[in-house]
Order: sequence, then structure tokens, then C-alpha cells
Amino acid sequence: MTGNKVATNHLPLPSTLIILQAVATCAPLAVSSQVIGLQKALCVKWLPVAALFAAMLFTSMQSFLYCTVSTILVFRNVATICSTVVEYFVRGKKANVQIVASELTIIAGCVVYGWGQLGISWLGFFWIMLNVAAQVAYGNLVKVYLSTLRDDRGQELSKYTCAYYNNFLCLPFFLLTFFIWGEHNTILANAERVSTWGWAMVVFTCVCGYCLATSGFGLQKLVSATTFLVVNNMVKIANILLGMVFLNDRFSSFSAAAGCIVSLGAGVWYSYEQNKLNAAPQKHVEEEEDGSSKA
Repeated sequence: MTGNKVATNHLPLPSTLIILQAVATCAPLAVSSQVIGLQKALCVKWLPVAALFAAMLFTSMQSFLYCTVSTILVFRNVATICSTVVEYFVRGKKANVQIVASELTIIAGCVVYGWGQLGISWLGFFWIMLNVAAQVAYGNLVKVYLSTLRDDRGQELSKYTCAYYNNFLCLPFFLLTFFIWGEHNTILANAERVSTWGWAMVVFTCVCGYCLATSGFGLQKLVSATTFLVVNNMVKIANILLGMVFLNDRFSSFSAAAGCIVSLGAGVWYSYEQNKLNAAPQKHVEEEEDGSSKA
């Protein structure tokens, strides 16, 4: 995330950056033996995921143009609340008092941070909220697809196949925004102003994009959604520290710093409570099995 922020500082063309990253991800995967070739039926089924993936990437890049890393991460925490609402209505998953309390604490932290942090761009806030909506929709749809979608031979999709389809199918969306946002008119002028360090960061984000594209699907298959949330919260803290070191991000007041800590801390609390809630049914089943074996 910090790398993308640095890259957009050097090359402020979001669609161009994403196209470069998508191509860099697709190129090695296209010749990989672990990737299923493009299948028409599978492409059609995967298209909604790719559309949400494109929306998530584009809104994220747009928010980088207007906000600091810490601002983006603090307000992105609202995604946990949206996820709870979506999972309740779509999957019938209920939340307990502790989860609701942690989510209210997240909101309180966001309010305190927004009150204390000077210079927050409302346009940037708009893009962050769009990103949150895309992130929640994408995350929930991916969970469904990973457990139900199969290829023409009835086999599960590997993490490499998922990453390939995701990046390949999102390319038309970004080619469209590339022209709609007029990046084709300024790409040469902007490219000439990019320093060697700037191009190095662009290449670095392309490498990271490939690693995240493949490892992200692999992680979601191997661990629970709650563990994935815990990892995500740890990454947020690391990104804020990196933003301070490499981007000179600073809190403009004590209340802004306190709001950030409260919001991120509440995110960790939320993950802990989700873990307890998800583990409860499994623990009950194990206790019943132990009781049956003793009888």
C-alpha cells in the first residue's frame, strides 16, 4: 500500500499504474502450467469478481491522490462494519454485543481522527468510502466463488488461476478509465518527469502486485476469514509506520493520533471477537463428540 502511494506521487496516473501492474501479473501466469487457460464459461462467471476487483483497485488509487496512508487506513476500518451488515442479511451470520461494541469503537476512533487531523480532503474521503463498498462486496463474493466455482473439468481453481482471471478480465475496465480520465493525453509528459527512483517504485509495485495477487487467494483458502482480518490489521499498522518513514506522514494533533490508535485497536478487538464467535460452534461440536465417546 505504501509502495502504491509512493508510486502515485511519482506517476499520478492511477489507471496507467494499475494496467502496468495487471500486465506484470498476467505475463508470467499466462505461461504457467498451474493456470487454467481462458475458458469462455469461466470468464463469464468470473466477470462480476473482476469488475469489483477493478472498482476496488481504481478507488484505492484515486484515494492515494488525495489522502495520506494513515487517513486511508483509519477510514477503511469502516469496512468491518459494512461486512457485518452484509453477512447478516446475505449469509444470516449474526453478531454479538462485543462485536457491535468494537464496531462502535471503530466509528468513535474515526470521528476523533477526522476531528483532529487537519487538511482531510472530502474528495479523498469520497473515494475511500467507494473503496470500502467495493472491498466489502469483493471480499464476500470471493468467499462464495472460492468455495463453489469450478472449471470445465469440475476442478477447484488454483490461486494462480484466480489471480490470472482477476487481472486479465480487469484490463478492459482500466483501459476504459485510462481514456475517460484523459490519461492518454498526459502519459508522455508525466512519464518524462518520473525519476529513476520513481520508476524503481513502479517496478516494485508491479512485483508486489504479482505476489499479493497470488498469495491473497492462497491465504483466503488456507486460513479462516477471521485470521485474514487479523493479518490485515497487522499490515495496516505496518503501513502507517512505513508512511511515516518514507512519506513523512504526520498526525496534525494528539486527538488525530489517539483516534488512529483507537480505530485500529478496535479493529484488532473486532477480529478477536469474530474469532471467538466463529470458534464457539466448533467447540460445541467437539464437546458433544467427547461426551458421546465417553458414554
